[in-house]
Amino acid sequence: MIKAILTREYRLHCTLGTLEFEGLKIETLERPWLNNKANKSCIPEGTYQCNWMESSGSGKYTRVWHVQNVADRTAILFHAGNFVTDSLGCILVGLSHGYLSGKEAVLSSRNALDKMREHIGENTFTLVVQ
Repeated sequence: MIKAILTREYRLHCTLGTLEFEGLKIETLERPWLNNKANKSCIPEGTYQCNWMESSGSGKYTRVWHVQNVADRTAILFHAGNFVTDSLGCILVGLSHGYLSGKEAVLSSRNALDKMREHIGENTFTLVVQ
């Protein structure tokens, strides 16, 4: 099975990370750690299975991965977005960290998601968050 390690740096207003697969490195942006509060916090550290989804329940996100079995949380996805406000607890991906309009962001998010799709295909992977 494919394995990815997400190494985090916790900040006051966001959580920055680096997601590493064998042969691929992607940057991440998440909500700050707020005790796993739904829609406000990043997910807890741990090991999770991430399943391919053709479409989210709302249909807003297509061809993404769904993080399974997150305690007290639902609908945690890997998807495109630039700012922490683009997420309700999901993991945003980008090719680099930076600033847009003076706010911390991940940049080239759609390109990063495309790189994940090319690298992983429609496969399930194991995510280790540390």
